[in-house]
Amino acid sequence: MEKESKDIVVIYAGDDWYKEIPIAYEQTRKAFERWHVMALERNIQMYRASIEWYDLKKNVFTKAWAFRDGEWKKIEKDILPTLIYDKTPGSSEHVLFDLKIAMSKNAVMFNSPLFRMMVDNKLSQYALFSDHMPQTLVALNRDELEKAVEEISTSKVVAKPLQGSGGFGIIIGEKEEILKNDFIYPMLLQAFIKNDNGIPGFSDEGELADLRITYINHRPLYALSRIAEKGSLFTNMHQGATSKRVTLERIPADVLIMAEKIVEKLKMFSRAQYSLDFFFAEGGKPYFIEMNTVPGLCLIEALNDPELQQHDFEAFIEMLPAK
Repeated sequence: MEKESKDIVVIYAGDDWYKEIPIAYEQTRKAFERWHVMALERNIQMYRASIEWYDLKKNVFTKAWAFRDGEWKKIEKDILPTLIYDKTPGSSEHVLFDLKIAMSKNAVMFNSPLFRMMVDNKLSQYALFSDHMPQTLVALNRDELEKAVEEISTSKVVAKPLQGSGGFGIIIGEKEEILKNDFIYPMLLQAFIKNDNGIPGFSDEGELADLRITYINHRPLYALSRIAEKGSLFTNMHQGATSKRVTLERIPADVLIMAEKIVEKLKMFSRAQYSLDFFFAEGGKPYFIEMNTVPGLCLIEALNDPELQQHDFEAFIEMLPAK
């Protein structure tokens, strides 16, 4: 007898039903296409749906995208999810929190809305992990911005929104350049960590690069170095960076010690997926920069490593309930 199929729905914010295909960023789209195919091989139906398409009274999604037979198709039927994979942006967490809590009563929600509420905000991350991070100050208005810029110890400053990913909304520049910009408050200011040689003992000379370690259920799944485009200070894939796999054995020992201290604080949640980003000062000292609760699949896709893609997917589907 054929086993009953389980349904996974990947959720996001916004309505893209009018489009011919979902997911604008090609690497991310290809990664999810691969996941849909691997899911079908295990008798798992995988879908992609806006959180707006969830019917709270019936506990179903009324429509969704699905990659079937080599193309994206629009599926218009009630879909009762077994597992909901939350890929909504952190900036919408407060608005969507109550809805996600309600959804999580009827299906496994991964990550937990409580976990995301706790750590999606960069200010919360600094409150939790400031011992490991560069000097960081919050500015609530223009006056506080000017005072914070003056107080930051480095000549270059990193200005960040409280939430977001992909490097969007971040400005890096000399202090006088930072003050020429208009910001949405509150926002963060962080000391700039200068290093043109990336990860000690791993990166090539002159390579501006960071180290990202991705975890699932607090176990390191894989690590990679994100390398900034020439002339850029950004190591985000959406800002033109490239990536290179770092085997876990080649992660510097002082980073592993620091990472374990960070992970220990997150273990109050038994299930969680996240990535930790580290940067290195010129002397090789590591700094924790930020964490991401929705690490992009595009990073693995860019590595073109089928074995790692398979390993990542299998670790993810362990979140499915046994029955």
